[in-house]
This record gives sequence, structure tokens and C-alpha cells, in this order.
Amino acid sequence: MNRKNQSNAKITALYCRLSLEDGRDNESMSISNQKVMLRDYAESIGLYNYEYYIDDGFTGRNVNRPAFQKMVADIEEGRVGCVITKDLSRLSRNYIEAGSYIEIFFPRHNVRYIAVTDGVDSLTRKDMDITPFKNILNDMYSRDISKKVLAGRMALSRQGKFCGGQPPLGLMRDPNDHGHLIIDPETAPIIRRIFDMALNGWGCLKIAKQLMTEKVPISHVKSDTKMDVNYYSWGSSRISALLRNPTYKGSHVVCKTHQIGIRSGTCYRVPKEELEIIDNCHEAIVTPEEWQRVQEIMDRRPPIYEGASCPFYNLFHGLVYCEDCGKSMQLRYEKVGRTDVNRTTKQKREPIDKSFYTCQTYNRLGKNACTSHKIEARDLCQIVLTDILELASDAIKDPEELYSRLAEKLMKRGAVNVTALQREYARLSDRNKEIDDTFVSLYNDKAKGILSESRFVKLTEAMENEQKANTARMHEIHASIQETSGQDEDIHSFISMIREYAEITELDEILLNRLIKKIIIGDNKEEDGRKTQTVRIQYNFVGEI
Repeated sequence: MNRKNQSNAKITALYCRLSLEDGRDNESMSISNQKVMLRDYAESIGLYNYEYYIDDGFTGRNVNRPAFQKMVADIEEGRVGCVITKDLSRLSRNYIEAGSYIEIFFPRHNVRYIAVTDGVDSLTRKDMDITPFKNILNDMYSRDISKKVLAGRMALSRQGKFCGGQPPLGLMRDPNDHGHLIIDPETAPIIRRIFDMALNGWGCLKIAKQLMTEKVPISHVKSDTKMDVNYYSWGSSRISALLRNPTYKGSHVVCKTHQIGIRSGTCYRVPKEELEIIDNCHEAIVTPEEWQRVQEIMDRRPPIYEGASCPFYNLFHGLVYCEDCGKSMQLRYEKVGRTDVNRTTKQKREPIDKSFYTCQTYNRLGKNACTSHKIEARDLCQIVLTDILELASDAIKDPEELYSRLAEKLMKRGAVNVTALQREYARLSDRNKEIDDTFVSLYNDKAKGILSESRFVKLTEAMENEQKANTARMHEIHASIQETSGQDEDIHSFISMIREYAEITELDEILLNRLIKKIIIGDNKEEDGRKTQTVRIQYNFVGEI
């Protein structure tokens, strides 16, 4: 058949593919080399009416490649009579997909398939019997490469290197080290402000609405359209994910997701408690203490806003807890007002005078599970306000005396524990050294035939487990001692902060979240005709005073 007669015949598809895993420095695999080889081979067997289909930079693990899909579409339209590739792996490295095209798709559409270097030709059935085995070998090669690439990325990630795509908002790649993150001077202030709002008790939805109102951008990349609404589309879920991201405290998350299978295309998210986090990998936008404080605030129950069933704005959301069962206290509202002995029935009571807190367990399970621990909202506000004003006054009048008082309280709580912890740490360290020496002794006994293999395995396994438990406990002790050693700085921070509130006349959620960690409400008791109730306030930095 000459070229003129073949001009109206079906075309021959010369398919070329090269991926990053094949190596750019491999000249024999290059696209230009494949094109020359396929052209020469096609012309040598009389196929001159050909077209190139080229996928440069696409993996062979699946067929989601633009040129390949175009070739498939042309085959389905009846334009293609023959497909030629350099070898079977150029078509696909997935033996299931490669087999389905070679054994089913191509024959169904009367398409001849040739793999030049593998000697495969469906027209003559040459080497077709061993083609499935070659496809399996190509698949195994692809899997091996994938595992090596993943292992390389995991090794870099465990060194604290950022291996993801777009860095989180507020950070950017270091131009001198692609795997290292640095602060983005343009967007980092946005992150800083979001954390500040969260520290002041703002909820995720409230923060999102404020940013949208101010048209604060959500991305590094500037929008091409001035009126692009999506460019400012903050949402509560986006704010929550941002505030939960440990990257902003200078930490690196090794792997947030795992692929179920190499070709499954599906991943599962690693549970929060199983995440591998490496600290101090890059400059932080917020301190670890601020980040942890935000986590504690977010873990609380959401506030009840005005317009809900209770018109009193719940300033203490997530702060008030029952002394007996430890559950949070719920805000309740008296819909039917009581008669106030100090007011006439014509005077309208304020929402705060109809609001009170009760134990969550009592509300759900009744008096057999816990008692109400009821406290009026106004009484709680007055108690907390008075306590803050007294501490603020002490901090201004005699800060040294207040410092001594706080230091003494913290010392009584922690000094004995620190000494005991240090002794325990030393004991565990000595024990681990003994275990190391015992390992050597046992190995020598095994080598001399004194100790059997099974006995050696049992003894070493038991000691390894003990050593692991000792090491884990030593890490806990070290963290506790480090926390105690920072008490001096914590006291100074608290005194400096409480001084700012010496002249307040009412409470708001910002100062409550800045100052207070938890408020513990005791049960109502009656002694000698008097009703009493304990309210214990735990402050940030210094605890209960």
C-alpha cells in the first residue's frame, strides 16, 4: 500500500509517554527518542499515515492522561487502526488496565497493538502469551518506584521539611531551602489577628463574619476579579481548621493522610491522636502556649447567643464546671418570672436576673446522678468581678507581696512533686542502663550456648517492653519538670495582665478568656440556717488563688 492510497485509511497512533519516575536524564526514554523509534518502525512496516499522541510528565500507574484519553476517543470514533508504543510500560504500568486494553478494548475496536522493544504484535499474536507476565513485571516496577518515592518524601518530612503543595496562609517557602517555611510578611498578620480574636473568646463563625465584612483575602494568590466573592469567603470550618493547625506554632505534621492503595485514589485521614508532629521546625506566628490556649477555648461548648432560647448572653460559656461530676454547667432561663420582693410587679426584670447555671449531669440524668449546683448568673458575675478587682488592686498596690503569695502557693503545689519526679527520672534512667548491660550479657550467653534461642527471645522482649515504658515515662517527667520551671515567668505574666483590669465595672468575654481557665461551682449547702456555696476560680498561668 502506497502513501497516496493510505491517505484516507485509518491512522496509526504513535503513543509516547514519559513520567518523572522514568528519569529525565535517561536519553533512551526521552520523548524525542520515542518519536524517532516509533516513526521509523511504523514506516518500516508500511504505516505512513500516523499521528503522535504524547503525554510528557504523566505517570503510567493510571490512564488519566490527556493524550491517552484523546487516543481512546479517536479509537471509539473509528479513526485509529493501529497503536504503537515503545514498550508495554509506555501504555500502562498497571497490569489490570494494560491487560483490559490489549485483550478487550483494542480487539473490540479492531485496533492492532504493537509494543516495539517487547516484540508484541496483536496481528501476528507474536509474544502475546507472555504479555500478561510482562505487564505484571511493569506493575511491580511501578509499585517499587512508588514505595521508594514515598519513603523519600517521608524521610524528608520526618526531618521537618515541608513536602506539601501550597504552604498554609501566613507562611511561604524559603527561597534558599524549598522544604523550609518562613513567615509571609503580607499574610502572617491575618493569622496573628485570627488567633488574637480566638484568644479573646471569639467563636469561629463570628471571626469569619468579621473577616468577610472587612474583605480580608483567604489566599496567597490575588484574585483577578475585584468583585470575586470567593476570594473573601471565610467560613467557620475554614477558621476552625486554621486554628487547629499546629504549623502556626512552628511545628510540622509529618503526614495528615495515608493512601489506602497505590492506585486506589482514596486516602484516609490520620486520627488526631496518631499524628506525628515535630516541634520547632520553622519560625512560629503564635507561641506554643497561645496555640494550646486556643485549643482549650475551642474544645469548650459553643456559646448561646442572643436570639436563642436564652436572651442572656452567656459570658461564661465553657468556663463553668460542676465540682462533683466535673461536667460543664448549662445556662438556663426562667421563662415565667418570679415575684421579686425588692421590686414591684410593674418593674421588668433584666435577662440576667432570670438566668442561672445548673449541672449538665443533673439536667440530663436527674438527682440520682448529681445535684443541681444551681447558681444565679448575676451572683456569679458579681463574685468573679469582685475577685478580679481585688487581685488587680493587690497587683497595683504591692506587686511584690502578690508575687510572693502566688509563688508560695505554686511552690506548695509543685515543689515536692518536682523533687520526687527528679528522683523517679534518675531511677528510670539507671534502670535503662542496667537493661542495656543485661542485653549484652544475654547475647554472650546465647552465643556460648548457655541460653537457648527461645529463652533469649522471651527475656529480651520483656526487657525491651520495660525499657520502652521507662522511656515514655521519662518523657512525661521531663515535660512536667519543664512546665514547673516556667512558673516564675507565668506569675509575672499574670500580675502584668491583671493590673489592666483594676477599674472595670462589668465583665466581658474577652477579659474572662484572657484571665480565667475554669470556674468550679460547689453544691448548695445549709448550715445553721445559712445557705452557702463555694466558687473556685482557676486563673490562667497561676491556677486557683
